[in-house]
Amino acid sequence: MNNILGVSAGFHDAAVAVISSAGEIVFAGHSERYSKKKNDADIALKLLNEVDMSSIGTIAYYERPWLRQTRQLYAGQGLDWNQLTTRQILEQQNLSHARIGPKTIKSYGHHLSHAAAGFQTSEFDRATVVVIDAIGEWDTITIWGAEYDHTGEARYKRLWSQRYPHSIGLFYSAATGRVGLRPLDEEYILMGMAAYGERGFGSLMRQDLVEDSWKIQFKENLHLGLTQKYLSYVADMDIAAGAQDLAEDLIVNVMRRARGFGWSRNLVYMGGVALNCSANRLLGEHFDRIWIMPCPGDAGSSLGAAALAFKRKVFWRNAYLGHCIDGDYPVNHILDRLLSDGIVGVASGRAEFGPRALGNRSLLADPRGNDIKDRVN
Repeated sequence: MNNILGVSAGFHDAAVAVISSAGEIVFAGHSERYSKKKNDADIALKLLNEVDMSSIGTIAYYERPWLRQTRQLYAGQGLDWNQLTTRQILEQQNLSHARIGPKTIKSYGHHLSHAAAGFQTSEFDRATVVVIDAIGEWDTITIWGAEYDHTGEARYKRLWSQRYPHSIGLFYSAATGRVGLRPLDEEYILMGMAAYGERGFGSLMRQDLVEDSWKIQFKENLHLGLTQKYLSYVADMDIAAGAQDLAEDLIVNVMRRARGFGWSRNLVYMGGVALNCSANRLLGEHFDRIWIMPCPGDAGSSLGAAALAFKRKVFWRNAYLGHCIDGDYPVNHILDRLLSDGIVGVASGRAEFGPRALGNRSLLADPRGNDIKDRVN
């Protein structure tokens, strides 16, 4: 009973991860792939069946429930007496009292779990860690100095942070909702839309919404959405372009601040905003080496919580950490189907951990032809 089970659940995109006593990532998977509910907030029983609970000695949770409750109370969301402790939450997540038994339960800060998921899977022994997301307990942005001490344990020094309601992630989610997409789900579509919009609208957004772009302070609580009247006559593509431009400017300011601490020129970047691959093209201007763990959002924090309980560097080989479908990768069969039909779905080997399809669970298409996008969709 020496393995560690990391759990991320209760908000969105639930996941579990298992680290062995030797630092091997035994398994990591998303609940949605078992429940068939997109971004499922709860741990599916079928997902837990992938875990040998008899091997688990410690259960690590990715945030501090009572601290999140104080922020929710401040935000007018009320207090849920049934979710004040980690044990209460775990027991609501199919981790019954019988399943937990005598196992040790630990919980860690939301942003610290993000940071650990990145740093302790990286090749770096010392790094500047930046976490940007919508919200975690109270934090919305954190900058950490990370290193290993003489015993090999990971140490994190908080260098700077911004708190709710000032949030790049909440701003981007508000823009996602404003154009008719689902917040905390379809931000990637907004990012793609931005390429089709007219540039320049971001400056108007900055004028109306941002109080201080260096401190990342907004004039209003964007958790409530975008309410500006002019948005009613601005094209959705232009709103997307403006939101992307403003988000990129603010992200760059965070990176400039992080670089300014002089902790390390190695960057570990985590949190849901780190999935904005368009903005990520700018990071190399500020750091020499960069690691973004392929699952930087909340699901990845299940691995981060487990890494914090493990304390040391985790052996990261690749993102193929989920359920395994045995057999050789069907390269020739895939090529034959692409040449004949143009589209093929692939399910082979271990599933990817993270929201990006990396070949083992992928919908592949021959990009030639005017109708291929509609056919794929």
